[in-house]
Amino acid sequence: MSKLSPSAPPMRPFAGPGSAVALPAAFLALDAQWRLLYLDEVAQVLLQASHAAAGQSVWQACPALAGSVLEESMRATLADGQSRQCRYLPPGQPYAYEVICYASTQGLSVSLRAEVAGLTRASEQRRRFYETFLSTTPDLAYAWDLQHRFTYANRVLLQMWGKTWDEAIGKTCLELGYEPWHAEMHSREIEQVRATKRPVRGDVPFNGTFGRRIYDYIIFPVLGPDGEVEAVAGTTRDVTERKNSEARQHALFRLAEAVRAAESLEAIATAAAHVIGEALTARWVSYKTLGPQQQVEQLGQWSFHGSHDAAAAYTPLDLHDQRRLAQAVRSGSVVLVGDVASDARTAALRQQHLALGVASFMDVPLIDEGELVGIVHVSSNVPRTWTDNELAIVREVSQQTRAAFERIRNQQALAASEARLRQINESLEAEVSARTRELMATEEALRHSQKIEAIGQLTGGLAHDFNNLLGGISGSLDLMRVRLVQGRAEELFRYIDLAARSTQRAAALTQRLLAFARRQTLAPRPTNVNTLIGGMEELIRRTIGPAITLEVISAVGLWPTFVDGPQLESALLNLCINARDAMPDGGRLTIETANKWLDDKWAQERDLPVGQYVCIAVTDNGTGMTPEVMARAFDPFFTTKPIGEGTGLGLSMVYGFARQSGGQVRLYSELGQGSTVSLYLPRHQHDAQAEECEPAQPPSAAGRGEVVLVVDDEASIRLLLVEVLSEAGYTTLQAEDGPAALGILQSAAQIDLLITDVGLPGGLNGRQVADAARTARPELQVLFITGYAENAALGNGHLQPGMQVLTKPFKMDTLSQRVQAILDSRGKRA
Repeated sequence: MSKLSPSAPPMRPFAGPGSAVALPAAFLALDAQWRLLYLDEVAQVLLQASHAAAGQSVWQACPALAGSVLEESMRATLADGQSRQCRYLPPGQPYAYEVICYASTQGLSVSLRAEVAGLTRASEQRRRFYETFLSTTPDLAYAWDLQHRFTYANRVLLQMWGKTWDEAIGKTCLELGYEPWHAEMHSREIEQVRATKRPVRGDVPFNGTFGRRIYDYIIFPVLGPDGEVEAVAGTTRDVTERKNSEARQHALFRLAEAVRAAESLEAIATAAAHVIGEALTARWVSYKTLGPQQQVEQLGQWSFHGSHDAAAAYTPLDLHDQRRLAQAVRSGSVVLVGDVASDARTAALRQQHLALGVASFMDVPLIDEGELVGIVHVSSNVPRTWTDNELAIVREVSQQTRAAFERIRNQQALAASEARLRQINESLEAEVSARTRELMATEEALRHSQKIEAIGQLTGGLAHDFNNLLGGISGSLDLMRVRLVQGRAEELFRYIDLAARSTQRAAALTQRLLAFARRQTLAPRPTNVNTLIGGMEELIRRTIGPAITLEVISAVGLWPTFVDGPQLESALLNLCINARDAMPDGGRLTIETANKWLDDKWAQERDLPVGQYVCIAVTDNGTGMTPEVMARAFDPFFTTKPIGEGTGLGLSMVYGFARQSGGQVRLYSELGQGSTVSLYLPRHQHDAQAEECEPAQPPSAAGRGEVVLVVDDEASIRLLLVEVLSEAGYTTLQAEDGPAALGILQSAAQIDLLITDVGLPGGLNGRQVADAARTARPELQVLFITGYAENAALGNGHLQPGMQVLTKPFKMDTLSQRVQAILDSRGKRA
């Protein structure tokens, strides 16, 4: 908080709550309305007001004052103007403060000063605490003055030095026996800490009475009251075991990386020698094995920076005069020689060692199932003490190397075995090839037979149903002819109705076949499936009857889907009818919707692309299906219902509709438990829009001379269309193929509507004719008529504005109504 009053004392630096230095005096000033004028940094700490602001109420900024003796003194002083003293213990502080409250011209001033006795006791308490802590910690603790002389060393450090307090305190690192490089390093670091006031961290090896250790240390500044460095202290921790473990892990990691791509024993042995040499900072390393006759065979070697490697070419086993060393190695004992010049075991061949530049060495035998199988030899050109950690590195690297050897040998054995198998297989290839061709021919014949069987089944079902329908049509026509001859014309309508009903049944059968073949005409649009099911719920209840309970479970937040709504209603109603028939004695029918996100696994199981889908599950607790029935449930004309009660096309139609809509159908059933049919439809990324219903307009009574061009290669259909349209008041033109139609369209003749079949001879289909016509007549209305939806020709269901589709067969009044609606929609009629 900045200084606000000229009379307020200057800011003073202070130590934080965790410091061994006592907090100095504190000061604050208020106006007569208890608003803060000044609050120094120490007061902010003592009164717990780190976020105080000028002009803020002292009671709001310093909640620690509430109910305290200091609050009483402040209120009394401001009330009567008399100065007061009190003793106040701030929250969280180890000692009390002497407080003086006195009135000022601006309001009230308050000063706080720590009690000297409290400071002395706290300081002594801290000193004892830190002395106890530093004397019992396993870490080394120490301090230097600015002349780099030790002013403190804890008990652990004194023991490591082997010195008493009086022998160590006041001495420099060099005077205490540190190696010159080590002492110089610490001198540089002390000066660096003094100059930057920042800690320095590092690690260093150290040789003491206990051997070679590695220490991690941190040196930090000790600041005085003036903020300047008055001493440098530090702690050091023994990290030898951690460093040794890291070194072993690093060596094993490097070896694993090196041998991963190795393809020979020699490459692996060379990699192992390299890793050991660098990990131990050795001069030479060799990796040798023993042959069948116990002869030494060198597999790999390494030398420091390519130095002379003669020393790596031998082991004690090669020097016959070193019988004791050779026997030790052969018995499995490790041989460690720290100084060739003084070790009695090397006396006989000392000169040979020194001539090779070998001042110290290590030989580690490799034992496998109790037998000596190899030796790792490590040597140095200077005397050294080989540590347990260095021996552990050699052993662990050697163990991993042996595992890599086994991998290579297994690979070599496998390669040899494969080579033998290839030789055997060469003699069998011709026979296998001949048998494979024979098997493939048999399989192809079987597939052909199954295909013929399926086509036969489909053809038989079609022939049976269409023979019945054609029988009704032909019989009605025959009786109509007879009644005309008999003059009984009043009975003709009866037979006309019979023929019409047979025609409608044939059209329905064709639609089911087209749905199964995924060639029916769809009019997809964004659809809310929950809304669609809700709209047909009453129809479903009437269809399944009162003995069956219907439950609809609609998912909250269900995604929209892009489907033909009426066709989806037809598919759902078909599934509900099947479920009803599976529950002759009543039961429960459940329709449930859900959002499904299919990942790679689930999408592959359902034969769908990965993505988001809307799932509609229709479940009953009826009779269920056997696995054999489930396998054929979607086959056309397959039914388990009695003759005359089912066509066998219901599930086929549902399957075809789902596939044509980009989705899938999955069936699950257990005999006696019920069935679930799940319909998956792709999610539509836009919201389903409610249909905007325009007021119904009555169709025009008849045509008013509009010109309609009829294109169809079937003369009988073309004749009927022209006759119906002419009777309706339209002027008609006709063409039997695409080129003839295009000739008329490219003429100057007026044409208001083009009615064309999709499949036309002459090299141009109906869509191509329409597209060519619209080049010259962009506003031309087009009505496609076709026996099946040729989606490729029609643009896979994506028709341009002003284009519609009418599927054969259709009633003639349906054609008239469609033509009237198309022409009315373009606004030509009054």
